[in-house]
Amino acid sequence: MIIYKGWGLLVLLFPLILSWTVSFFVDSYYGKDFYKESEWMMPMVFVVSSIVVYWIGRDLNSKPGKILIDPETDKQYELKETHTFFWIPFQYWGFVLFGVAVWIYLANLGLIYHQT
Repeated sequence: MIIYKGWGLLVLLFPLILSWTVSFFVDSYYGKDFYKESEWMMPMVFVVSSIVVYWIGRDLNSKPGKILIDPETDKQYELKETHTFFWIPFQYWGFVLFGVAVWIYLANLGLIYHQT
């Protein structure tokens, strides 16, 4: 089950679409399976995705909301659309994706998982 609000689903779609697109073009230029066998290509795609997710999320979640005034209490309430993915605001997923990129790169270099 995927839980999101607003445009939060784009957090999942940006890395997937960018990865498929880069994979297609890189493999067609450098040869079959270059994208999968490269140590740096997939982490680079995740870094680019993290930057895109952060900037778009920051722009989406920084838009001002609508101010409503309760006529009985004169309290002001702000109605604002939020964009989240699994309850985490959209822009913070940029940091998560960056962490995933570092993890993948270190794993590809053999610094995390050692094959015997």
